[in-house]
Amino acid sequence: LTISLVLTAVRRYFDEDDDAPPPVSTLEYIPAPGSPSYQPGPGESSEEDDPLDAFMAGIEEQVQKETTSKVVEPEPDKKKGIRDDIEEEDDEESYYRYMEENPMAGVLNDDSDNEIEYDEDGNPIAPKKSKDIDPLPPVDHSEIDYLPFEKNFYTVHEDISVLSHPQVEELRQKLGIKVTGPLPPNPVSSFAHFGFDEALLKAIRKSEYTQPTPIQAQAVPAALGVPRHYRHRADGQREDSGKELQPGDGPIGLILAPTRELSQQIYTEAKKFGKVYNIQVVCCYGGGSKWEQSKALEGGAEVVVATPGRMIDLVKMKATSLTRVTFLVLDEADRMFDMGFEPQVRSICDHARPDKQTLLFSATFKKRIERLARDVLTDPIRIVQGDVGEANTDVTQIVKIMSSATTKWSWLLANVVQFMSSGGVLIFVTKKVNAEEVANNLRLKEFEVVLLHGDMDQSERNKVITQFKRQEVSIMVATDVAG
Repeated sequence: LTISLVLTAVRRYFDEDDDAPPPVSTLEYIPAPGSPSYQPGPGESSEEDDPLDAFMAGIEEQVQKETTSKVVEPEPDKKKGIRDDIEEEDDEESYYRYMEENPMAGVLNDDSDNEIEYDEDGNPIAPKKSKDIDPLPPVDHSEIDYLPFEKNFYTVHEDISVLSHPQVEELRQKLGIKVTGPLPPNPVSSFAHFGFDEALLKAIRKSEYTQPTPIQAQAVPAALGVPRHYRHRADGQREDSGKELQPGDGPIGLILAPTRELSQQIYTEAKKFGKVYNIQVVCCYGGGSKWEQSKALEGGAEVVVATPGRMIDLVKMKATSLTRVTFLVLDEADRMFDMGFEPQVRSICDHARPDKQTLLFSATFKKRIERLARDVLTDPIRIVQGDVGEANTDVTQIVKIMSSATTKWSWLLANVVQFMSSGGVLIFVTKKVNAEEVANNLRLKEFEVVLLHGDMDQSERNKVITQFKRQEVSIMVATDVAG
């Protein structure tokens, strides 16, 4: 029976039409809980949700909130020069936009009064760097108890004291000098008239100086001697100048010069003559070791030769002080002012005691120098050699206008041997590159040449200057650093 039922079911299965449609169910499909297509009803609890799905859904919701909360940036104003075809504005558009937003740019606080200068090749010449050294702070001299000191070290020689007024004027005319001021002393004509002792005169003769220059003939008596009613001390009072120099003692004499080269030249001469009296001389300048210079000052010095900036630095470091300065010399004051040292020079003058003896030397006497002289000098004696603005009559000046660098070079080669027969030849050029070019070209012509410019360190400069001064080399090519 069982077998017959199975056979009957098989026949029915194969006899059925394959194309007949399947029976349609009348029941709707309902997904079970946990199924991917399952949607919980409004009354059902969500506790059966998958924890990972719930976490990811929370992240998506947070991201959507942050996206919708972002502030929409306004489109750039096309009137401000923003181009639409590129992402960023170019330099020209940036300039126009800036000028539109800042209409007063370049009008207020405009410090561009100085025009840009160009060299012969059309290259802009860099302006001089401003000196950013702060001056010394002001000093209240009324709170300082200064010791009195001697100002008059000059005894008039008998040959000079007997000169009549016409003879004095004749001597000044012969020297080519003009003198104004209260009771100027008579000029001299020999080193013996200064009243120096034999030791100093011997040192002067050893240096092959035969007679004083016109400025020395009148300025030395004025510097060493002060008329009795112009002295700033009571008779019989003086500082004990014979006391032994102590460590840390500031200088008695201070000489300011504009450049390190001039400072070293003055130092060499001062040391030579100071050695006669065992006077300690120290040279301080920018570019040298500040530590070595401070140590030399801490050991004590009667005379200091310095550039203004370095002197201020050392005073601020308390390596020395200016309380003992009774003799101040400003050499080439006009050049110090041209280099931007006027505030520093004035602060040093104001820092030293008010009754000091001050000497000011200047090749020109511009209004700034004249104001300085009125401010720092008391009852000054003015000595002028030649006329103001006139070239030195001791120098023969020959001016030749050359049309090109080639013409200059040909002229130099044709005349350099003749110049060398008369002494050393110093060739000034404008720029370092020109100095190197001229020096190399001369070496190719088998001339011995030394080179001097601002990019050389101090030891190299000293070596070159020494070689030229000793006439070991006859030609030096230099920029204005050697001026």
